[in-house]
Amino acid sequence: MPKSLFCLVVFLLSGGTAAAQYPDDEYYPYAEREERRELLVTDSTLFYRAVQSAADLYGEQTDFNLPQVAFKRRGLERRAGRISFAGMDLSYRYLPALRLLGAEEIRYAGLVPPPGESGGAGGVRLVGFSAGEPLQPFLASVRLTDRNYLAGAKVAASAHLGRGWRASLALDARTGRDMHVEGVFTNALTVGLRLFRRFGGEHALSLVCIVPPSVRGTRLSSSEEAFTLTGDRLYNPAWGYQDGRVRNSRVRRETLPLLVADYAVPLSEAASLSLRLGAEAGVARYSMLDWYDARTPMPDNYRYLPSYTDDLETERAWLTRDPRYTQIDWDELIRRNRMQGGHAVYALDDRVERPVRLCLDAAFSVRTDSRLTLRCGVSLRSDRTRFYRQMRDLLGAGYVTDIDRYLVDDDTYSNLLQNDLRHPDRTIREGDRFGYDYAIRSREIRARFCAEYRSDRFRFDLCAELGAAAVRRRGFYEKELFPGALSYGPSRTVRFAPWRLKALAGWSFSPRSYLEAAVMAGAEPPLSEALFYQPSYNNRIVDDPSPERTFAAEASWRRTGPSLDMRITAFAVAVFDGLETRRYYDDLAALFCDMSVAGIGRLCLGIEAAAEVRLSYRWSLALAASAGRYRHIRDPLLTVLSDVDNTAVLTHAAGRMAGCAVGGTPQTAATAGVSYFGPKGWGGRLSAGYAGGRYVEPMPLRRTDRIAGQAALTPEAFDAFTRQERLADAFTLDASLFRTFYFDRSRLTASLLLRNLTGGRDTVYNGYESLRVRRIRSGDATEWMPHASRRTYAWPRSFYLTVSYRF
Repeated sequence: MPKSLFCLVVFLLSGGTAAAQYPDDEYYPYAEREERRELLVTDSTLFYRAVQSAADLYGEQTDFNLPQVAFKRRGLERRAGRISFAGMDLSYRYLPALRLLGAEEIRYAGLVPPPGESGGAGGVRLVGFSAGEPLQPFLASVRLTDRNYLAGAKVAASAHLGRGWRASLALDARTGRDMHVEGVFTNALTVGLRLFRRFGGEHALSLVCIVPPSVRGTRLSSSEEAFTLTGDRLYNPAWGYQDGRVRNSRVRRETLPLLVADYAVPLSEAASLSLRLGAEAGVARYSMLDWYDARTPMPDNYRYLPSYTDDLETERAWLTRDPRYTQIDWDELIRRNRMQGGHAVYALDDRVERPVRLCLDAAFSVRTDSRLTLRCGVSLRSDRTRFYRQMRDLLGAGYVTDIDRYLVDDDTYSNLLQNDLRHPDRTIREGDRFGYDYAIRSREIRARFCAEYRSDRFRFDLCAELGAAAVRRRGFYEKELFPGALSYGPSRTVRFAPWRLKALAGWSFSPRSYLEAAVMAGAEPPLSEALFYQPSYNNRIVDDPSPERTFAAEASWRRTGPSLDMRITAFAVAVFDGLETRRYYDDLAALFCDMSVAGIGRLCLGIEAAAEVRLSYRWSLALAASAGRYRHIRDPLLTVLSDVDNTAVLTHAAGRMAGCAVGGTPQTAATAGVSYFGPKGWGGRLSAGYAGGRYVEPMPLRRTDRIAGQAALTPEAFDAFTRQERLADAFTLDASLFRTFYFDRSRLTASLLLRNLTGGRDTVYNGYESLRVRRIRSGDATEWMPHASRRTYAWPRSFYLTVSYRF
């Protein structure tokens, strides 16, 4: 033991860096096949490592059993956690294909660091492939559902190709429309391929390629007034009829292939090196209606609702759900276009993103003895995404002219209309780029070091990470409002120095009882798009950008046994200097504006508990609950600039956010499920979930002195601007039933899952406050009130029917 501690101190003083590495042999399920049997005789730490490497019970039980509402675990934004695959941050879109290819997932909750990685405050999901081979290498599956799509199929196969190569192929297809929400549909096909080979005995090469093209019709949020008038909690304003057929204006079209290469080299029995290269590139399009010197075509705009028009005809049309009023009238848009002599006043265009993301990671691991493992590494990341608009459908017209239509009638700027000054008055036809064209590039290098010490009962992990990051915008159009370098060419480079420190200590009181505590401090760059007031056509960077700082601590206790597995965690996370930017129409100034919100601070305190109880050989019980207080603790500073000339509308004004709840997540959540595994392959599960203490996403703009203090002329108006709306508590009841038929070397499984058995339709999925304010005139008096919050509702009763065959 003194030798291990001496090695740890020497390495710390030498300033080493850390790297990612797969878990040690005693952690994965094939450990019993290894030859190092001496560990079972000479190292008593094996009796305690099982309880020390606790699974994320809370995450596993709440992922699918909580009500269908927006959820941010521990009140943290999604970027606080990550999915890691071969050292690369992974999107959720690739997980189904990786699972079909045989990948395994290990979840590390909160501040628990994965081997060789520091991780953030929101935990890490580590995705990787084991050294074993599947006992049943072939899978065929079909499924039916009534949510997002109608039918799907999966096929997976694994086989040896000869000369040491092993290949896995996976295919996942989904197609059809949603049976509950009109306009929502999915047509997606994901293809995955993995090649694996060992060289020279222990050298291993893995190549993974995933191509996931998809086309998805989406739904939009709306106001409570629209939901009430139509009587439909799933009302979707994004679609309408064209020639008698449903057409959605908001469609996502994505093709983003992923390629990952992983080469592992054992340097000795105690040391190893791995090199990983990841690349993601492709195109993502999101269609939207646009209009030029015409009224908005969106049917639920506040000016089209009875509360604004105050006429019986409009109210009657909404109550009878006349699609000419409640949905997009595509035929009318086309008719108006044909009356303009070729020029379009309505058009459908795509907001296009073309990302190219590269990641190179090198990781080194050495085990100095049976108790101390040192890991170090370096990762380089490059992300370049190009953004532009592309004309998809002119709706019966012939062209549009590439100018800023919002300035045509402006008394001051009507002579500065060109979106692309170097190609003035360009005629845009279907397929042409127009409006804006720019790229944002971020580059990052990070070095990391981790030390993992294990004695008989004691565990200690120390992780450090230090890096450098740079972000820059490059404009490909010269906007006439911002000529020269103000919009064209490269912007100033913004630089950051991200860092993170994390320490964890644990003590095993017995092989079944374990207590640990962890602390973390770090700083991360803000999102690249948040650094610019108006990235579409302006190189101006927000004032004094700073990294977002996070400080966190947690304490966890775990108890295991033949009939009980339980984990309780208390946590505290403080986030400072958050940064956001938004573009909106300012009703008080009657201007399109660009806004930065700096100095966002949040404090999240709470406790999580989860347990698995084996009631008998065939019955088991799963329980999970969390309670917390997730609040904004600082008043951020807002700067609002006019979009046309960058003159200040608001400068460093405080948005009174302190005390507001973090929106988009329940403060209290609980789930319980009972499972039965009967004879002859029968089984079932019944689960219930609860989510409470939910609030809409708050907006700091309406809580500034300019709006809540000056525009709110009455106590009722002040309360409307400053009060945060609380959403109703949500409950859910789900059930599943399955039957497995076993054959000699194969098995057939049929399963049915029913979500929301009670069929409730009044559960709000999420909501957010509007940035807009409404002017109400009564005689000579003018009053300002906030626009209604926007929201979406959860699905009613829905089902998933799956039949799969493994052989």
